[in-house]
Amino acid sequence: MSAFEDPDLSAMAVVLTYNAPASLARCLLSIASQSTPPQAILVVDNASIPPVDPVDFPPGGPPITLVRSDHNGGPAGGYALALEHFLKADYKHAWIIDDDMRPDPDCLERLWVMAAKDPSRAFVFPISHQLDGTFGAWPSWCAFLVAREIIEQVGLPMAELFWWAEDTEYLQWRIPQAGYPMRVVGDAHVRHDSIRHGEGVPVWKYYYEARNMLYVHLYIKKRVGYYPRNIAKLIGRAVLREPEGRWVRLKALGEGLADGARGRLGTQFPIEVMQERTST
Repeated sequence: MSAFEDPDLSAMAVVLTYNAPASLARCLLSIASQSTPPQAILVVDNASIPPVDPVDFPPGGPPITLVRSDHNGGPAGGYALALEHFLKADYKHAWIIDDDMRPDPDCLERLWVMAAKDPSRAFVFPISHQLDGTFGAWPSWCAFLVAREIIEQVGLPMAELFWWAEDTEYLQWRIPQAGYPMRVVGDAHVRHDSIRHGEGVPVWKYYYEARNMLYVHLYIKKRVGYYPRNIAKLIGRAVLREPEGRWVRLKALGEGLADGARGRLGTQFPIEVMQERTST
């Protein structure tokens, strides 16, 4: 029995996009080209400038619904909005994909093999290939398949985290803590184009990484874990990665730590507009 014939294996692809029209087009073509495609696609435009235009969607493939956010909520707010809209639809599973991901043609078909063993508890990840040649299974928005029942039980991602650790909190912590372990399908693959990774790291990223890392350890995990190692690496990057502007980065990092300790979330630090770069 194929996924289309089993009522417990219906899926909507959920794609979050921001200022990346070329990457979004590649992602949508990859979804439409699946050997077992999803029944529908939801595209959430995270306040792109200019807005995503459905006229630019590739022809054919599953029907596409476009939802536009009135502000850039980052991946945290964007996926909270996306999954809120997914829960209003009738599909049993969400196939969650960042706009700079290109799943292999048989990716979803192979994820279904694992998901079909226990559809209502499906929390299934592919292997993600990075531009630098590394690959592995990470709890991120990398074309994983999740059952509707799980989202209904655990709720939506924490929109107030904005950027960084929102996937850690939701995928690595909250869902497994609710009793749904992450499953990895070794022969399902997705390519990550990393179209927003430039030469330097914007100052605002140091703020949010420091803030959210500390917040998650203090208020979510409530344990030290790898925090000392990770914050040491972040401070090292702020000091050593780029010779100019290190004091600006350290100041932003310090503000992030102060806000993380106080539990002060939301978009507290100004964000620079980011654009996609040419995929390699």
